[in-house]
Formats: sequence, structure tokens, C-alpha cells
Amino acid sequence: MTSTTTLTTPATMRALIGGKGDDWSLEETELPSQLGAVRIQVHAAGLNRADLYALEGTYTANSQGEGPFTAGMEVAGVVETGSLLAPHLPAGTRVMGITVGAFADYALCHPRLVVPIPDRLGFEEAATLPVGLVTEHDALVTQAGFTTGKSVLIVGGTSSVGLIGIQLAKALGAGTVIATTTSDAKRAALLDAGADVAVNTATEDLAAAVLAATDGRGADVTLDHVGGALFAVLPAATAVGGTIMSIGRLAGPATALDLDTVAFRRQKLVGTTFSIRTRAELGEVVAALGEHVLPAVADGRIAPCLDTVYPVSRAHEAARRLRAGDATGKIVISFADAHTGPAPTPGTVANMFGSIAQIGYVVRDIHASMENFTRAGIGPWFHLKGVRPGDFTYQGKPSDLVMDVAVANSGDIQIELITPVNDAPSMYRDFLAAGNEGVQHIAYWSENYQDLYDRALAAGFTVGQEGRIGGADGRFAYLQTEHHPGTVIEISDAGGSKKVVFDLIRLAAANWDGTNPIQEIDAGLIGGDPAAMTAMMEAFG
Repeated sequence: MTSTTTLTTPATMRALIGGKGDDWSLEETELPSQLGAVRIQVHAAGLNRADLYALEGTYTANSQGEGPFTAGMEVAGVVETGSLLAPHLPAGTRVMGITVGAFADYALCHPRLVVPIPDRLGFEEAATLPVGLVTEHDALVTQAGFTTGKSVLIVGGTSSVGLIGIQLAKALGAGTVIATTTSDAKRAALLDAGADVAVNTATEDLAAAVLAATDGRGADVTLDHVGGALFAVLPAATAVGGTIMSIGRLAGPATALDLDTVAFRRQKLVGTTFSIRTRAELGEVVAALGEHVLPAVADGRIAPCLDTVYPVSRAHEAARRLRAGDATGKIVISFADAHTGPAPTPGTVANMFGSIAQIGYVVRDIHASMENFTRAGIGPWFHLKGVRPGDFTYQGKPSDLVMDVAVANSGDIQIELITPVNDAPSMYRDFLAAGNEGVQHIAYWSENYQDLYDRALAAGFTVGQEGRIGGADGRFAYLQTEHHPGTVIEISDAGGSKKVVFDLIRLAAANWDGTNPIQEIDAGLIGGDPAAMTAMMEAFG
């Protein structure tokens, strides 16, 4: 195999560290590493209220350790190191998700907590979405039981999460969406996000406005991101039998609540937070986005609400803007300047060939080998004499190879025996001339041979010999990968008549009772010759 270019990952990275004072400190730290995790190059990270609470020491995620910590929980970037648990997220995949330690050049992510970024979105846009999507969908659908046609009240609609909630409710078919703000200047943002009614709770009666918008019923589901004194109004603005979800407490956790209203209107009051949920529970929350939410993001029904982007060197300014309540939408911290080189790419070898289908032996006495395998319980053998591959080349030059071949199955693995019977150049002849005998190659089969062949060459592999047995669907190639006997890789077409024959050989092994251990078969069988196929079917009985 020829050498391929690999990306060099730095030994250290920048990270915003909390737990050392009133502000984050930008430090050089070691790159994180954990078996099973996906490591991504962070290009952008969303800033959330919870990040400020964590900095103040009033919010600690369940997965966060004691002492100083790498801040951030919302991330968008490129998979740099894949995970055995996530073959669908190879290196180079653009992803967004939730994690611990997002405010850094690199972050570890649980494979279930990230999803691919739709092609239409950039990293900064993608970083505005994950927390809002999981928070609002979990509250609205999973916990509140929202169904199409219901009305939704979103309190704190101009928060980054609230703006996602408005779009989500509309995308899922809400009948009427009412959203609140405390600023007339931000009313347009609610309507632009899709709200049918925008209410300024600083100047308007919330309950009266909601009842007017819902024909006196009130909202079927209320999502509250504010808490504080305004929460006391929510039962009157929520329908009989409705659900009030307490999601955020921007105005504080304390409120005065008239329980008679809750009781008389038979309402459900549900509190929610992600801080104490396990990764398994969070994985279920992310997985729930798959059917309806991610398609809505991909087709633009749910769009990013990006307020401002700050480089990591100005993260303190980003925090001040969020604290002041000046943002409409999500504030994002950029780490893109750390990743200006080529994007990561998947490994060129891992899993590209699939599963081993055949183990190939090159032997001097094919009859003795068949007999020995038969004594080990492997058979029946199908022996083809004088096989002459078509279009056969060795090291790029034509070669008139003739060989005897025998095949049998042990379960799903086919065993192949090959003995060259003339002196024409081949990798088999080289193998024997070097004093070897036994396993010479492992084979991978594909019904899309040309695609596998092209990918192998693009990955840097070179061909030692190739040809075909039978028709156009009988192609094979041996790659020059031998570093000790038995390590040559063969790729082979597994379509057409060859597939039929190989399936029959597997069936014969599964039902073999020890009789007729060796069947002499016409070499034309592999090429689909009707007479040879009939002979083989007769051999099977």
C-alpha cells in the first residue's frame, strides 16, 4: 500500500476554564481523549444561560466533575476522531450537539448526543440549534404530549430557546402560537419566528391576550422560560386540562401561585431540567428529534436564530451581552481560527472492505489439501481443473495463468485452494517460490465491485494481479498488501452467476452428511455455462 497524507493533531488546545473566578480563563490544556467518544474540531459553540449559572456556581451538570472545568454545552464542528459506537459519524462529518466542555478547540461528545449538520447550515448557524431543539421538543412533545392542532403559549419567546420553540410548534402543526416579550422592539422577532400573536407582558395583560387569541379557552400547552412573578399568571392563561412546563427561571425560581386555579382547571404543572439527566436519558432526548424535528431543520421550517458571533478571545464580551439581556437569539463563540487546515477525513483502511468472505490457500498438492480439510469436517469440495482466468494480468502485464481451484464452505466463510499448473507469472507462483504454502490471501466480496475497486485505488492500494473468471460479473483483483504470508487482500465481484454458485456451495456445506466429499466440476460453471450449472445441480441432488 502506498503512503497517504494524515492530518497532524496538536498536543494542546485552547479552552475556556470555569471554576477559578468570576470569569472564564482562556488556557492551554491537553486534548481530551476517551474510548467510545467522538472527538470533534469545535468550529462554533452556543452560549447559554446555564453556562453563566455554571460560572457563578449555581448550576452543575450531572456529568461535570468537581473543581475547575472546561465550560460550554452546545457545539458544532467536524468529527476529528470517530467512535466504534458511531460508524455513521466518520471523521470529516459535520455535526452539532450537546456535550460537556464545548468551549474549546476540541471537544469529546457522546455519539448519541450529536447529529449531522444539514448541508444548508454553516457552523455558526448550527451552534444555535442543539440546546433549543432538545429542550423545546422534550418539553412540548415528550412531556406535555403536544399533538397537531393544539395551541401553544411560549413565555420568554425572544430567548434563543424560545425562538426555537416558536418555530418547532409551528413546524409540528400547532393551531395557534402565542409568544411573549418585555420589549416592543423585540415583538417583530416573535412574529418573524412564526408566532401568530406577540404579547408584551410589560404593558399587556397576558391572560387576557391569550384568552382572546384562543376563543376563551387558553393555551393547551404553556412553555415557560421565565419563572418569577409572571409564572403566577400562567394557570389563568392555560386551558382546562392543559399543561404548564417550567423550563427556565430567568426571572428567578420563586413565585406566588394560586393553587385553586390549577385545581379547578385540572392542569398539569411539570418541571424539567437536563442538568441531572444521565447520558442515556439525554441520548433518548436527542434520538426523539429524528422523525420530525431534524427534517424540519433540513428543509428550513426551523431556522437558526443567530444574534452575534464572538471570537474566543472576546468570550467575556459575549457573556456580558447575554447577562444584559441585549441578545435576540443565540450568541455564539467561534473557535474556527484553530482549524484552518484540511478537514479530517475517514481512515483509508478501516472497514472499507466489509467482512472477510473467503480465506485463500495456495498449495502444491490440491488433492491432499482437500482430503485434510475433509478430515477436519469441512466439505464438500467443488474441484475445478484447468481454470484459465480471462483478461488476467500480473504487475500490469498479460499472463496466461492456468490453475486448479477447489472451494468449500465452513459456515459463511468460504475456503479456497489454488494450485498453479503452469509457469505463467502470478502472485500464487511468487508465494510458492518464496517457500510458502498455506494461507495466501483473504477475500472481500462486493456486488458493486467497481465502486470497491475505485475506492481501494483512491485509498492508495496498488494491484498485483487481476482478471476475471467467467463473464463481466466475475472480476477479481489482488492488492499488494503482503507483509507476511497470508496478508494479501483480494477483492472480488460477487454478482451474477458467481453469486449463484457460491450460494449453492454454502448451502451444500450446511446440509453435508459426509458423503461425496469431493465433486469434480467443469470450470465453465463459474461463467454461468448452462451445462456446468445443470451438472452442479445434479451433484446437489
